Amino acid sequence: MQIKEQIRKIAVLDVDGESFEIDGHYNGDSRKASWYTVIRSSNRKVHADHLASFPSCEKIRSMIH
Repeated sequence: MQIKEQIRKIAVLDVDGESFEIDGHYNGDSRKASWYTVIRSSNRKVHADHLASFPSCEKIRSMIH
């Protein structure tokens, strides 16, 4: 039996005038995300993938500068 992965948009954060979408990746019916992805809203570019914890605005700021 294969467990289906679900991706859900959790938040949109504004960091230094730019918007970033945070997607949570869930296994099956799990209520806690297994990992997170950060996507820049303006160009849909992935800035971070497979983050173990939900990224703060400070963490996103450090990734883009």
